[in-house]
Amino acid sequence: MDTGSGKTLVAVMLIKEMMERELQAQRSSADRKICFFIVNNVPLVEQQASVIRANSEAEVLQFSGASNTNKFSQELWDGVYERANAVVCTAQILLDLLRHGYVRMNKIHLLIFDECHHARKDHPFCSIMKEFYHDAPLNERPKVFGMTASPSMEIGSRLYHSAKELEDILNCKVFTADPEQMKAFVERPKEIIVQYNPSPEYTSSTTTLTLVLQKQCSMIPKLEQEFSSQAHNIQHLGPWCVNRLWQLYVEKLADGGNLTHVGPEVKLAQGIIRSSNIPSPVCTESYLSPKVMKLIQLLRVAGHGLKDDFCGIIFVQRRDTAMALCMLIQEFEEFQDLFRAQVLTGHSDGNERVLRMSFRDQTEIISNFRKKVYNLLIATSVAEEGLDIQPCNFVVRFDPPTTVISYIQSRGRARKKDSRYIMMHELDNRQEDAMFEKIKYTESTMREWCTSLDDERIIRNALDIDDDSSQEKLTPLQIYRVPSTNAVLTLDSAVALIHYYCSTLAGDEYTSLRPHFNIIPNGNSGFVCDLTLPPNAPLRVIQSDYTSTKNMARKSAAFKACEKLHSLGALTDNLLPLMSGAAQKEDTEETIAVDVKDKNRSYPMATPEFWSRMPFSEEMPVQLYGCVVELTEDDLLRLGGKHRFRAICLLTHRPIPCQVAPFRLYIEGAPRTVTLKNCPTPGLMKKHRLERLRGFMLNLFHRMCRKKFECELVDIPYFIAPLTKHFDMNQAIDTLIAWDDIDQGQMDPSPFPDNSRDEETLLNCVATLKSDKGRDFFIKKVVREYRLDDPLPPHLITAKDITSWDQDITSGKALPLSNGRTFEAYFKWKYHADCPKDDVLLSVERVRKMRNHLQQAIREEDKREDEVTMVIPLSACMEFPIRADVSRMAHLIPSVLYSLNSTLLVQEVRVRVGLMETRLDLLQEAFTSTSANRDYQYERLELLGDSFLKFSSTIRLYIVNPSKDEGQLHGHRIRIISNSALLKHAKGLELYKFINTTPFHRNSWRPIRFKVDGKDWKETQTHNLSNKMLADIIEASLGAAFLSGGAKNGLHAAKALGIPFDEFSSWGDFHRVYMESKAARDREEDRSRPSLNYTQVDHLRKLEKVLGYKFKDPLLFVEAMTHASHIRNDSVCYQRLEFLGDAVLDFQVIRYYYEKYHDAPPGAITLIKDASVNNAVLGAISITWGLHKFLNHYSPALVGAIARTVVLIEDKRDSSPNKTLENEYWSDIMMPKVLGDLVESVLGAVFVDSGFDVDIVTDLFMRLIRPFLDKHVGFNSIVLHPNKVLIERLQANGCTSFGFETEECTTSASSTMFRRLGLGRPQQQQQQQQSSDGNTITKCHFKIHGQIMATSSGEHLEEVRKEVALATLTKLNEDPELFTNLCVCPKRRGARHLSVLERYRQETNAQ
Repeated sequence: MDTGSGKTLVAVMLIKEMMERELQAQRSSADRKICFFIVNNVPLVEQQASVIRANSEAEVLQFSGASNTNKFSQELWDGVYERANAVVCTAQILLDLLRHGYVRMNKIHLLIFDECHHARKDHPFCSIMKEFYHDAPLNERPKVFGMTASPSMEIGSRLYHSAKELEDILNCKVFTADPEQMKAFVERPKEIIVQYNPSPEYTSSTTTLTLVLQKQCSMIPKLEQEFSSQAHNIQHLGPWCVNRLWQLYVEKLADGGNLTHVGPEVKLAQGIIRSSNIPSPVCTESYLSPKVMKLIQLLRVAGHGLKDDFCGIIFVQRRDTAMALCMLIQEFEEFQDLFRAQVLTGHSDGNERVLRMSFRDQTEIISNFRKKVYNLLIATSVAEEGLDIQPCNFVVRFDPPTTVISYIQSRGRARKKDSRYIMMHELDNRQEDAMFEKIKYTESTMREWCTSLDDERIIRNALDIDDDSSQEKLTPLQIYRVPSTNAVLTLDSAVALIHYYCSTLAGDEYTSLRPHFNIIPNGNSGFVCDLTLPPNAPLRVIQSDYTSTKNMARKSAAFKACEKLHSLGALTDNLLPLMSGAAQKEDTEETIAVDVKDKNRSYPMATPEFWSRMPFSEEMPVQLYGCVVELTEDDLLRLGGKHRFRAICLLTHRPIPCQVAPFRLYIEGAPRTVTLKNCPTPGLMKKHRLERLRGFMLNLFHRMCRKKFECELVDIPYFIAPLTKHFDMNQAIDTLIAWDDIDQGQMDPSPFPDNSRDEETLLNCVATLKSDKGRDFFIKKVVREYRLDDPLPPHLITAKDITSWDQDITSGKALPLSNGRTFEAYFKWKYHADCPKDDVLLSVERVRKMRNHLQQAIREEDKREDEVTMVIPLSACMEFPIRADVSRMAHLIPSVLYSLNSTLLVQEVRVRVGLMETRLDLLQEAFTSTSANRDYQYERLELLGDSFLKFSSTIRLYIVNPSKDEGQLHGHRIRIISNSALLKHAKGLELYKFINTTPFHRNSWRPIRFKVDGKDWKETQTHNLSNKMLADIIEASLGAAFLSGGAKNGLHAAKALGIPFDEFSSWGDFHRVYMESKAARDREEDRSRPSLNYTQVDHLRKLEKVLGYKFKDPLLFVEAMTHASHIRNDSVCYQRLEFLGDAVLDFQVIRYYYEKYHDAPPGAITLIKDASVNNAVLGAISITWGLHKFLNHYSPALVGAIARTVVLIEDKRDSSPNKTLENEYWSDIMMPKVLGDLVESVLGAVFVDSGFDVDIVTDLFMRLIRPFLDKHVGFNSIVLHPNKVLIERLQANGCTSFGFETEECTTSASSTMFRRLGLGRPQQQQQQQQSSDGNTITKCHFKIHGQIMATSSGEHLEEVRKEVALATLTKLNEDPELFTNLCVCPKRRGARHLSVLERYRQETNAQ
């Protein structure tokens, strides 16, 4: 049936009928089936799906290669079968789904093939039928409906054979409609043949501009095809079109018009084009060919005749022809008001990158043609078939059709009433005339054949078909089936699958990841094919069986390769490459399915088991163990002497189970060191002594905290007791306690005795005001320089006191000042004291409530109290029963107990998990969060541990997965080291119980099991933790383990924490397992070790000299130097070694900077690490070592890229005043990634060759890489990424409302294409932007408090974000007030105003 005669309507009617039958079948509980509507190209998917939706109630889903949907998901297809009635997709999609077992024939009730004449040879239409339909049982086959304007693409007598073949393949019969009846429904155009004169012989068959470009720019690879096509274009189109095409090619030569990073050759070509003057087109032979001039005449007549009703298509064969004619019509002055022209071309891959058109481009152009935004399309064959293009009244075949289908379908576009279909023929061109006659004859024959069919439309007297390719299509298939999924591999699908597999391998722009088929004739035995896969595939070479044809040999080799890849695990059970979406759901122990959203959750906190209750009997004495808490002698001297702080003993029911490292407390404004030492001899305490200890401690805590403490004797976990001033730790603990102080400490305050006026005695007393017994004071000295009747110096009274005193005098609450503000009058008003004449004046400091000594005083009131000097009279005071040296030390005890609790918890987890070789102090740091407000926290250790985890896990994966490529190894590693995996381990070990997250606070501190102010102790304590923190604790623990015992202890800790290292019990097992696995592979594949050629030996010796290391296995050197483009079958590419070396280098750099910058925050270390380990700096190191000279590859482009890099570096050296390379000289050089990869692959090779010896690679790093980094990379010279600079700047200024926002570009697809192709936009299109059909480019904004600061768009998100960040920074720098006016975030006290890097730079410079 002709185009536009209703074939799709028949298909919709069939779908509706099958839906009805399916509903009936569902009533009998039959399995649900659906319809598949199969099209030949992507644009038809959307079009036909829309038609079905518009004409039925069917639930229609659509799939194509242009969509982002992951089609290989069983969950997806289970959902499709549940809710869909019909699926519209390309043929290749359905074929892939059938081959990989996601769709089966017995689940389909109707197959509809659009443009079914394509079902021939190796087309997916044919493969679907041959591989799956004909192989299915008769009762499981769906019904089949094919639609076409002609059953054959052949010309001449082959029509009958093609029709019969189509019927056999589709298992159908050809039906047609009555031609006479069709005339009433389908308009046929008037066909006209227009002849034009042959082209003249243009001078030198080229143009002057072409000659100049050929002379100066012929070396540009991207222009090679354009140079070869210019001879054709000048004869068929004329000089003006050729020159205009050159302008288009050169201006758009760089990617999408981005000429920022183009070479000098392109810039030269661009300059030539800009200097040339291309005039406006004129309809003469000096500008245009006779053929184009004739087209201009036709358009002139049609345009003026039809005016606003004009709607036309010009069909051409080539894309460059379409572009040239479109530009000509747009720039032809006479046509400005007549035609709104646009091109419509295909999207297939090829060298004409500038002229390719995306599926969205096509869809939007067709839509705009329908809306009359355009009224003229210049189209290639893409507009002939299938696409829903509105009927036209003017269709021109500028280039003649080559098939009868092309002729029929292009003619079918002229379906308006009184339309014209014009064929342009060259005068006296017998070849064109003969071709046209054949096409007309074939069409006539086809119609006669269709009308000759009998009433049942069955072909009579069908001819036997003896075409070899046709017979091959229906022969029994060689099939490899995976039972678990029912996925199928056939000879026909194997070649495509092997190509697909190779395309998923890791590569770069210099790599062609394609299989290589080498077909070798073998006399009478036929052909055999050697298939070579890329060097990074686990299988390199495989040979086919002997076959009778070259094609079958190729298929046989691919089939065997796919079988082997599946057995190696490189293909999943769905016969998909491992790294595809299906493989990601692989159910292994390393796959973690955990919610990893970083949100806080409540977890229980553990109380140290050390404090648990002990059996207690009132009749039996209790054994207590002592732990002496004291300051170091040096710190005691700095604090004024040993007499100021008395040692205190912590008495516990068990000996402290670990050696507690000295820790820091802040005392009197400076850090001091506190030690805890276990007494070797315990002591027995009877009940009466325990009661004395209990009473002393309760009174002490009450006085320190101003709260009432209660606890039964049986519940008390520890006692606090002052020691004698001169104690011997080797004696029993009960003899060391100052029992007199214990008994006195339980009394109430009392008047000072008469003998206490001695200054030495007073200095160790605590004074309490008689008028306010809650206010205590340490006595600093006796004031002898003042008397009671002396005026009060200003520095001894505050302005606040003066104001209050004056107010009391005015109100009569205080006596008038008869002698002025004297000490006596002040004491009378302030303390209500009647002071005797011989009263002693005391300089005192207030005994404050318990405070946090674990960090420096940050509260302003604490600082002020430290600075205030007070004088009080002795007569206004009473003596507090606890001595000053005991009280001072006792005020430290809550902070000591807080730290001890944390230590005990970490000791418990240390024993529980098995981390006894890890230092306790480092592990305590690893289990302390930032919120705990300690001098240390886990983040630095987490950074080191994260790198060690990556390092050690990479070694394991490299060894146990010898057949997996870099991409697959990377995927496995992510699942091992991801936060979700670590979170699972942390939860399994219940690490959340032992993390210190709660800061010490004097208002909330309470001893374990004590009742405070009537409130009971809560046995169950909780704290909020984020998932990320739990994962980070695992990494921090690994960092602590490595610092405690090196890589061996780090591996032991990793195993203890649940990281999968089942195959390895010690570090030495890495080398043992690797060698055993390597030997087993060599035996299995029966391969001998190849020897190095002379060049390789020479290169090896030179590299060994550079590295200062001699390889035991030279083949590791060869592998490290082999790029993926190297296609020799005896080579393995460096990607696996690079994967290993990347982890080695990352760990070495992190370890080095961790130790070098021991006080740097983790953010600063990350910054300098990023500046030290990136492609640019590694490329610079590679050039320095000369690794590029040893590289094995087959990429011409890589040769030029490396050469340009070396020249740029040499230019920088030559232009430097000192002829040296300084700082980050590589920052503006586009380094080929290959150069950086070589450094990592060499490190990986040395690491493997040394038996995975960490010391060897550490030595290499320290000798070769560290000096380079020290010379060129430092905190003062780091070049930060604009994104990081912007975000840190805003964070440092306290802003929290900002961020990048991305969206699909609101520019319509055709406008994007206009810019890419260099065409102008018609006025109507400027007013009609259709974002829903937009091209796949990303628009990015940066917003601060909702206001857009900058916007950019492009295909690469990273580049777009960089541009936006730079623009935002420029805007903020130009207008400093802008941020102040925008940001309304509350500026918290102590908020950061400097970035991590800036703060660290300042701190470093200050030191």
